[in-house]
Amino acid sequence: MKRGHGARSMVALAAGAALLALPARQASADSIEHSLSDAKWAFEQHAKSWMADLEKNEARNRSEAPVYSVANESVIRFAGYGDDFETQVKPTGRAQTPFVGILRYKENLYTCLHQDESRCTVTRSIPVSEIFSFRNGRWTY
Repeated sequence: MKRGHGARSMVALAAGAALLALPARQASADSIEHSLSDAKWAFEQHAKSWMADLEKNEARNRSEAPVYSVANESVIRFAGYGDDFETQVKPTGRAQTPFVGILRYKENLYTCLHQDESRCTVTRSIPVSEIFSFRNGRWTY
């Protein structure tokens, strides 16, 4: 009889441990989801900063653009970037690099009349995807 009682106790103990483990697993899943939402927010901020740097590059490209003569008009051509971008964050399942982020935007080739630089047209547009990894608490290229 004592042996049977011990077996029932072991079953009850195992069932209790399993019940206690369920909330822990749920909390763990919540933590992962919370971390993913934090990573998405942080990557969005990183992407905004990256795009601001590209905007500075565009201004420099424009100011340093050589002047060409096309059909008796002076024009400049320079690389620039669209205002729109999108981000995507994916978990990797790796502890050292738990997330990767993808930044998508367009690189445009602008052609402008040199005398009236407000009249620019996009003569070519190239989709760009930049991939970043989240490592040691920060996004890196």
